[in-house]
Amino acid sequence: MSSKPPCNICGVPSTTRCSRCKVVHYCSEACQRKGWPSHKIACTPSAAPSAKPTPSSDTSSSSSKKSATATSQDTPSGPAPIRKVPPEARCTSLKFEYQPSADGVDENLVFFFHGLGDKINPGFVQLAQSMQLPQTATCCVQAPTPIPLLEQEGWQWFPSFNNMTGELLGPSSPERMLQVKQLVRPQLIKLLRHCIDHCKFDPRKIVLFGFSQGGEIALDLAAFGNLNLRAVVSVAGYLMEESHNVEPVGKQNTRVLILQGDKDEQRPVREAKDRFKYIQRMFGKDNTEQKIVDGMGHGMPNNESGWRPLMEFFARNLDHRDLGLEGMTDVFEIKP
Repeated sequence: MSSKPPCNICGVPSTTRCSRCKVVHYCSEACQRKGWPSHKIACTPSAAPSAKPTPSSDTSSSSSKKSATATSQDTPSGPAPIRKVPPEARCTSLKFEYQPSADGVDENLVFFFHGLGDKINPGFVQLAQSMQLPQTATCCVQAPTPIPLLEQEGWQWFPSFNNMTGELLGPSSPERMLQVKQLVRPQLIKLLRHCIDHCKFDPRKIVLFGFSQGGEIALDLAAFGNLNLRAVVSVAGYLMEESHNVEPVGKQNTRVLILQGDKDEQRPVREAKDRFKYIQRMFGKDNTEQKIVDGMGHGMPNNESGWRPLMEFFARNLDHRDLGLEGMTDVFEIKP
């Protein structure tokens, strides 16, 4: 197996990387040209050009935990650690895969929640890696329940099908919200609390990203988890209809972006705009925006017009540490 990082476009061993951010790798100039329209939105100059590359880690890697623990030790008066301690698998019953930031600075944390019938590997783990968000660690979480009688492995965040007829369950089916309240929401809160208390991530630097049913869960966690997170990005997903008459828990300054395709066969634009009104009531009109993407169906963005609003939202809501400025001994932070 090659030790070279995979190409961000085709996955084969890379031969070059972006000369600006020094994070995204490519196997050829053709792949680099193909990836530039979406990459240029998030590309920022390397924050730590002298730092050695840090290998990927997941919840089963004890060596990476030891390394991260060692680099996260900090004096009371010094700056925040560059590397955070990875979350421990025992903190939740849900399966997850954590990846530290590729540029060596774990300033932000983005959680990824897949859609109905999907799983974290390989799709969403590859998505998290390919986005290459600067100074951002990622954590892909898998839904807790396998879909029965499915030929290929697929998972669901809450019961979605009638086991007798195979029909899709609607908001009148109590088992949907029952699983969210009794299993999904409590376990996700435990995971995020662990990342805040144990790993030392600032909740105002945590973003949730979900697709379809995963977007529903991301919005539910932001609204009822009492965590006051930085932001939520949901692609083709809205708050579950069962929660439309429920008040949010705690203070809500969370910013929300809903990405909706105008060719979505599962949810027409008119219905999507109606569902968005409740999100505005929950999080506030000033904190919410909905982008209707021309030509996009019920799926992830597949061109620049779809990726641009998403990456611009990330650029506005992810923090960036200036390590060079922090290293100057004659510069002091003035807090208001």
